[in-house]
Parts: sequence; structure tokens; C-alpha cells
Amino acid sequence: MQKLDDFTHDIKKIFGERLKSIFIYGSKANANAQQTAGDTDIMVIAENITGDDLRKCAKPVKKWMGSCCMFDKEKNPLPIFMGEREWFNSVDVYAMEYSDIKENYNIIYGENLINNLTVKKEDLRLQCESEMKNLLMRFRKQYLLFSGDYKALNESLLVVTKTLNAIFKAILRLNDIEVSKSAFDNLNKIVEIIDLDKIFYEKLLCVKENHCKFSKTETYKIADEAIVQMDKLLEYINNM
Repeated sequence: MQKLDDFTHDIKKIFGERLKSIFIYGSKANANAQQTAGDTDIMVIAENITGDDLRKCAKPVKKWMGSCCMFDKEKNPLPIFMGEREWFNSVDVYAMEYSDIKENYNIIYGENLINNLTVKKEDLRLQCESEMKNLLMRFRKQYLLFSGDYKALNESLLVVTKTLNAIFKAILRLNDIEVSKSAFDNLNKIVEIIDLDKIFYEKLLCVKENHCKFSKTETYKIADEAIVQMDKLLEYINNM
């Protein structure tokens, strides 16, 4: 993919020998060139990163993201830049994210700084609990703020669904159960080990995948049930 080649070339020129690795992670990691065009997560790891480095990287980053044109069909998320020591020292803090990366990545340039990483289960469980508690607290706040605006509340439910998918994957890994690329498959595995309302979560996924929409009445019913279900899920994680 030309856009990725251009980005890699520019970043190599900026960091020189200090550049350790560039890799794609996430759903596009093992896609072909055509499938990789757009919505691709990329990580840059260098020996160290200065303010001057970031200023120089701004132009290739904007080009990579597609900021040059409103109608660019190959828009990408903002790349993540990390120092080498920071990368290795963050595996405990970002245990959920590192677990995902280890299962799905593609080295574009430099060293493989992923293969030998070890994510400890205690770190994974702790972050899983923290993310779940934060998600529940945030949603309660949003319910208070958007109780009279069902469309805004609907958007909040979409954010909840995305985070729950990540939490489900962490729970499966903690139980030594293989994680699927399909959120629906992961849900099927989760309800086998936790007493959750499968139909409720299927409704959330249906809306997230743009297969259906909630009416005003449905939105409030789902929001009410979300609080109950998240509280139950938090209790399970606390007791793991």
C-alpha cells in the first residue's frame, strides 16, 4: 500500500537509527493491501521521542491520517508513538491492549518487539476490573446528563458496547478460552461462563453493526438494563 510505504519512509528519515519498529495491529494487521486501505492502527516505537521528533512527524502523520482531504476514503486513526523503554514498561498497565496486539500484528519495519512480551494474568484482571468500573461510572454520569436526550444516550450505549467487547475478550483470556474475531462469537462464549442476558447484548451489537436502531422507548429500556448487566459483570470480575 503506497500510503503505508510513504509513511514508513518518512518516519525512517526522521528517526534514523533510533527507529526500532513500525507495526500494524488490530483487525487490519493481516489484511491484504486493498483491505488495509483506511482505518488502520499503526504503532511507531523509537529509542526515544523528543518534541522536535513530533514536530517533524506531524506532516507525515497528517498525510497518513488523510487529513489533507475531507473525502479521503483511506482515512486512518492517529498513529501511536512510544519510546522503547516505555513500550516494555507499559505491558502491565495496558495488559488488555497488549493481549490484543500479541494476537494480531504485522511488523512493517524493524524489530519484532511483541513476540517475546508476556502479559501476566494478574495485570490483565486488574485492568479488566478498572475498565469495567470506569465504564459503569461513566455511563451513570452520561445517563444523568442525557436522560432527556435519547439520541445522545444512544451514542453513549455505542461506546459502552465497544468497551464491553474489549472486556469480554479479557475475561475469555483469563479463563484460557480462545478469543474470536467476531464479537457475536465472543458473546456466545461469555454467556457460557457468566449468567448474563444474551439477548440484551445481542441488541447492543446489532445497533453497533448498524443492523438495527433503537426507538426512544427502546433506548431507555436498554439503558436501564445496561446498568444492571454491567453491575453484574463487574461483580463477576471482582470475584475472579
